[in-house]
Amino acid sequence: MDELDRLILRMLQEDGRTPFTQIARVAGVSETTVRNRYRQLVDLGIIRTVGIVDPYALGFEAPALVAISVEPGSIDRVARAIGKLPEVSYLVMTLGSRDMMAEVFCHNLDHLTELVTQSFLVVPGVRSTETLVIARSYKLAYRWTPDLASIQGED
Repeated sequence: MDELDRLILRMLQEDGRTPFTQIARVAGVSETTVRNRYRQLVDLGIIRTVGIVDPYALGFEAPALVAISVEPGSIDRVARAIGKLPEVSYLVMTLGSRDMMAEVFCHNLDHLTELVTQSFLVVPGVRSTETLVIARSYKLAYRWTPDLASIQGED
């Protein structure tokens, strides 16, 4: 990662639709150079360009975090099953009192109740769940912004 790579990342995180010509102008390089660097960042898996859907705008009014405890040796199997559920937006293995954490978006409390009792708890290997209904979101960010200056590179 050099300064041009970091600039491309910064500008695209601010607005993913920033034209390469604008990035090139700011960087003082050609559009072709920016386009090639962007392609390298994509090929290396450093950056992805995606469209983000706002679940609240689509009527998903019952977001929740579901903590999951699983039987020993079954976490990967459970993760594959739960990861297939369309309501699950985020699923991670955790270290601590619970084995996994899922973020889910449901239309209402009935939908959430059905999801937990009839989809999560029936997965072989799931021991128990704890559902934390999200009452209010104070920060909903779809991007993680690392301290780009601290990334080792070619500078």
